[in-house]
Amino acid sequence: MVHTVVGSSWLPAWFLSALCPALERGMSVRWIDAGNRFDAYGLGRTARDSGADPRRVLNHVRLARPFNAFQLESMLGRLGSETGPEDPVVVSDPLALLYDEELPDEEARRLAPRLARALKALPSNCVVLTVERQTSPERAALGEAVLAASDRVVSLAEQDGPLSLTALGCAEFALASA
Repeated sequence: MVHTVVGSSWLPAWFLSALCPALERGMSVRWIDAGNRFDAYGLGRTARDSGADPRRVLNHVRLARPFNAFQLESMLGRLGSETGPEDPVVVSDPLALLYDEELPDEEARRLAPRLARALKALPSNCVVLTVERQTSPERAALGEAVLAASDRVVSLAEQDGPLSLTALGCAEFALASA
C-alpha cells in the first residue's frame, strides 16, 4: 500500500526525524529525494539529542537524488526489482520535478501518467511525501493525477497538532520506530 502525505516544506525533515529511532535500531530506508530536501544535519542532531550515534543512524539511509522527472521515473521503475516487499521506501517531494518550470508542458503531460504508474507499482512499504507548492493550474492537475495512484492520501497542516507515524497511517514505519 502506497501512502501519500501532503504537507508544507517541513514535512520531509519531520518524517526523517520521526524515523530516527527505527534507524538507530538498524532499520534501513531507501530515501528518494526528488525535492532536494534531505536534511542530514537535522537527522544527525535528532540522533545525537536522543543519545544515538549519528553516523550509525545516517548509515541506515540509502539516499538517491534524481535531478529531473525522467530520472525520477527511472528510479521509481527500478525500485520494484531492487527492494524487497519489507524494505521501507520514502519518495520525498516527487511533484517538485513535475512542477519544474524548465520541464516543458508537453513533457510534463507525457510524464505524469508514467509517474503515476511508477508510484502505483512501488513496493507495499512505501510513503510518498508531497510538499505543497504554487504552480500553474495545469501542472497542479497533473500532480493530482499522479497522487491519485496512491492507495491513501493524507493532508497535514502544522496546526493539526502532534504528529505521529501511526496517525499518518504509516503502520509499517511506526512499528519499526516503536
